[in-house]
Amino acid sequence: MEYHVLASGSKGNSTFIYSNGFGILIDCGISKKQLLTRLNQVGYSESDINCVLLTHDHSDHKKNIHIFDPSMVYAGLGCLEGLSSRHILKPYQPIGFENIEITPLSISHDATSPLAFVVNDTVSKLVYMTDTGYVSKKNMGFIENAHYYIIESNHDIDMLMNSARPIYLKKRILSDVGHLSNDYSARLMCKVLGDQTRDIVLAHLSQEANTPELAMDCYCKVFEYSQINIENYNIKIASQVEVVSGGDTIENQDRQYWQDQREVLVGGD
Repeated sequence: MEYHVLASGSKGNSTFIYSNGFGILIDCGISKKQLLTRLNQVGYSESDINCVLLTHDHSDHKKNIHIFDPSMVYAGLGCLEGLSSRHILKPYQPIGFENIEITPLSISHDATSPLAFVVNDTVSKLVYMTDTGYVSKKNMGFIENAHYYIIESNHDIDMLMNSARPIYLKKRILSDVGHLSNDYSARLMCKVLGDQTRDIVLAHLSQEANTPELAMDCYCKVFEYSQINIENYNIKIASQVEVVSGGDTIENQDRQYWQDQREVLVGGD
């Protein structure tokens, strides 16, 4: 299994997962041109997309889902009009494609039927979870000890509260139907990672209430407090404009590269 976070943030989200000849696109909140350009950058094309999963109906995730035939698209109840009943995802009921199993998880966000996804093939387990105000104990059981996590790390609380955003928006982001902070995200990972875990991609960073440096620094401090050696994991920062890749077959993004990137972000030599 390999993954490519094509875009992540409030201006548009899309991630491509490829395993054993089968391509899965999660969300299409970017333009078709951006999608195809970034797929091409990692050696794929539109024809490599076999199914499309929608996390929820906010525009930064759904905006250009219409470019795909409905027969390819799967979403939660009420997210898209005209979907076949067979393509409406039910939380905790896995769907299978060849040798890949996808389990939708119900998450907490102010949207229609928001979902996270656990993707399993014969070798690896990947968790994709953004746009949620908290993570339930039930979901923690589903996401334990994955090989790869693409997990929300949306905001630094102090930066959010000191931003020029209106108070109602700050309250919404901090609520149980909002977004995960850096601190929550890091503490969550300390609870669910296991001996299989390799990569943790910090996703959906706010451009107004977070920075890659703050997110990485928070992760380092929380891991140290929890007595977990962060150097055992590839911690990556997803981007709005640059593709971030990883997985079993990604050879050019090795552990040393991401350790070096972490040192840069936390002010190391």
